[in-house]
Amino acid sequence: MFTSDWGVSTGVGHAGRTHSKIERCGDDPVVRGTVITGVLREQAMLAAKALDGQKKEEEEGKWISFALWLFGQDPNGKQGSTPHPRHVLFSDATPASKIPIHDTVSLSIDPTTGTARDQFLRFTERAAPGVLTGTFTLIDEAGAELSDQRTIDAARFLLGVAGLMVRGIGSGRSGGDGECTVLVSEEIGGKWSGESSAEFSAYAYEQSKQLRAVLARLSTCFSDEVISSLPKPKPGPQHSVGTVADRSAKPRNGHHLILNLTLDSPIVSYEVPFSNEIRSLDFLRGTVLLPWLHRLVSSKKQAGNEAVITNAVTGGHLIVSDALPVIKKIEGLPVPLTLKTDKTPTSDSTITLYGDSPKNKGKIPVRGGYVFYDPKGGDGKEPGTDSQGWYGKPPLRGRQTTAINHETGAASKGQLVLVDALPEGLKMRAHVWVSDELWEATSVSDLLGKTRVARLGSRKLTGTFGSVHCTLRAETDDERESRSHFGSAGIAHPTGDASKSANGTALGESAPASSDDQTVSLWFTSDVIAHSAGLGAGGTVDDLIRAFKREGVDLGSIKAASIRHRRVDSWSPADNGPRASRLAIQAGSVIQVSANDENHAKLLELAPFGVGELTAQGYGRFVVAHPLLSIESIEVTKAKLEHFVCEETPEGGEEK
Repeated sequence: MFTSDWGVSTGVGHAGRTHSKIERCGDDPVVRGTVITGVLREQAMLAAKALDGQKKEEEEGKWISFALWLFGQDPNGKQGSTPHPRHVLFSDATPASKIPIHDTVSLSIDPTTGTARDQFLRFTERAAPGVLTGTFTLIDEAGAELSDQRTIDAARFLLGVAGLMVRGIGSGRSGGDGECTVLVSEEIGGKWSGESSAEFSAYAYEQSKQLRAVLARLSTCFSDEVISSLPKPKPGPQHSVGTVADRSAKPRNGHHLILNLTLDSPIVSYEVPFSNEIRSLDFLRGTVLLPWLHRLVSSKKQAGNEAVITNAVTGGHLIVSDALPVIKKIEGLPVPLTLKTDKTPTSDSTITLYGDSPKNKGKIPVRGGYVFYDPKGGDGKEPGTDSQGWYGKPPLRGRQTTAINHETGAASKGQLVLVDALPEGLKMRAHVWVSDELWEATSVSDLLGKTRVARLGSRKLTGTFGSVHCTLRAETDDERESRSHFGSAGIAHPTGDASKSANGTALGESAPASSDDQTVSLWFTSDVIAHSAGLGAGGTVDDLIRAFKREGVDLGSIKAASIRHRRVDSWSPADNGPRASRLAIQAGSVIQVSANDENHAKLLELAPFGVGELTAQGYGRFVVAHPLLSIESIEVTKAKLEHFVCEETPEGGEEK
């Protein structure tokens, strides 16, 4: 409850108008979950120290241990100390009713003369006094909501006391801005009304009085026995390494499922940060989805099947692909490196993609993005846009934040951070495979068709990023037929003239090289990690051949290859640092091989499961003889934000 003008500055302004803009959600001011976490964590540590009483310097109190367990990090902790998992999650606080935003004018005073400095007139955005509401959730290490009532009561008590200790939020607090009362309670009683600062102050005082009475009654429940039983951070590594079970599941036996995702908030898909920019991939790796899926199926476990569930990933019982963007129910695939386009665009709404043919000279190769192949035609909303799909990639949203020094209350030096994220409202799709043993052990069929809320990606515990609706469903007949033809579900079958390539053969097929062999194109739709025979970086053509041979497919030699490489980096929670970089064959790479009927059938069977390392996490996926690889040319619509996000434009941040 703000009783004065306030605003959480973004650190940027509007050229020629405003020097400092505040955080917004659409047109409304907002206090991000990261800000709420920071101010409550600081006050919770002070409250815990007071509750523990006088302690020796090396002795850690029980309430302080509980506060560290709750927030995962001490704001006064030494640099380099290992943080612990956080167990409280705050959402953004949004206005309960309309709060107007206005500009304030200020200037800088010269301390020598006592007069205004030249060129120091500043215009700053501020929001009027008002009431904002948000939520907090207590979670365990697996991300599920806590069920232990003692821990829940202790957390509500500590957070309630910490909230009452907060005196201001946002920028300009030294000048009287941002004065507020923070009430952390299960239910706020009474009704509020009015628009003046005095009325909000009276309402805040009344609610604070009621909350203090509730906290006083709750404090009587915490005996020494209860306080001693409260959870605290575990010393040493926070993650134990399990055993690697034998891969007992057989890929040919099992259930192929589809996981549909709709982003409710921006999601950060981990990429190596660059300077002060937190970058994001334009897709979600299977590494992000696999832990959530494993927890989901484990919630339906039955007695006597613990071994299958525990070793679901290492035993090959649960496999998931990367989640790729979707436009109008058509799944995008990383554009193949063999496609080219005109040097000079001929249209603002469409683009022509050319195949790898000697006729297509003087073109430039296409690098990056996704192609959404739809042989039945595109949207056709504008003249000349009745194309065969779309080409593009999801525009990332940029959100700028500033880290606050808890000692000074001002922005930390060099801590202005730009966070890139996939936009809210984006639809994505991943493919899941479950073995028969895991299907029966966890009753996966009961999970189908139900929409669930998950928190995925980096910075998911900030309350600002990572919220997504997930729905697990079975494959349709068309998707099952597509997988039998190309090795991947969701690929549309071309019809009529579109089903023929330039030489008159069926798309995706070439004239037989001999009576037994035929030339087949393999299009990798995810990154491939193929280890070298020695200690090299890996990812060469020879490494790829050996990876296929380990799966029982002898390709001999590769006839043609369009391959690029990329670094694959990830973060280790156990080590609290980045893992060693891997060199992978980039998604979109294409190779041509000679395969007889037996090897062709093996490739189709292997394609949904991947080749190389870490296939359970989405690496190594490919499609066989995709129709797009044999076309002479195809006209597609340039995908824009409105194609990826059919609803209103996502709020917060700017398009990149």
